Amino acid sequence: MPEAGKMRNQMLRYLEAVGSQDVDAVLSLFAENPSVEDPVGGPPGTHVVGLENVREFFRAGFGSSRPRPRAKGSIVTTAGDEAAMAFTLTLEIQGRDIELDVIDVMKFDENHQVTSLRAFWNFKEAREVSA
Repeated sequence: MPEAGKMRNQMLRYLEAVGSQDVDAVLSLFAENPSVEDPVGGPPGTHVVGLENVREFFRAGFGSSRPRPRAKGSIVTTAGDEAAMAFTLTLEIQGRDIELDVIDVMKFDENHQVTSLRAFWNFKEAREVSA
């Protein structure tokens, strides 16, 4: 069973890797055959399975939007193998910065590698960041 502190550390490392736009650092956190659904309920292409598909998903996202996450509040763990965190994500879209409120839920294996990431957010709730 994954340990709460190690799940929290992995989630913080994930935010750092996303903020650095480091695809390899992000992938180092994932298990062999992960699932990423970002956003949950999104259109085709937003639910990917397998390490290479996850690599392409993040590579495309980093190249087009320059994500900058900022943690909000505590990371909450379960008595099992999942944890959730809230953060604000700033993205550059067509030369303008927008912010989204996001909650990521991750499931971990016994080695504290991410087997599933589900990101809850809605682009309709994005707000423009004033300069």
